[in-house]
Amino acid sequence: MTRFAARVAALALLAQAAAAGAAGERPALRGVSAIRVANYGSPSVLLEGRDKVSPIVGELNALRARAWRGGDTKLACYSTLVVMSGRKILGTFRIRPEHIVEREGARGTPIFSLALESGDLPRLGKLLADIPPAKDCD
Repeated sequence: MTRFAARVAALALLAQAAAAGAAGERPALRGVSAIRVANYGSPSVLLEGRDKVSPIVGELNALRARAWRGGDTKLACYSTLVVMSGRKILGTFRIRPEHIVEREGARGTPIFSLALESGDLPRLGKLLADIPPAKDCD
C-alpha cells in the first residue's frame, strides 16, 4: 500500500469513527443562562438565574452522557424545553415521561433521541407539574 493510499484509508476510518460517535454521547451543555419550558399548547415559563437553571442543566447533562440514538422519535402532547445562552438557543428538547428528543440550536442540525427511565428527570418533572398543564391532551 502506498503512503497516499494509507493516508486515505486512515482518514476514512477516522471519519467513520467520528460519524459513529456523533449518535452516542452528547457534549455537556455549557454557558446556560436561561431555560424556557412549557407543556404542550400552554404558555411557557422562563427560568433565569443559576439557582433555577443549574439543577435542570445537571439533569440534562447526566442524560447527555448516555448513548443517544440518532434520529427523531415522534411524540404527541410533549413538553418543550429550550436551553439558551443569552438570546442564543443551545438546544431544544421535547419531553414525554418515556422519551426525550433533542433538536440542536439551528434548524437542519442533527436530531437525537433517548428512552427515559422513571426518575431520570426529578427536578424537571416537578417543574413540568407546577406550570400550566397541557391543553387538549389526554
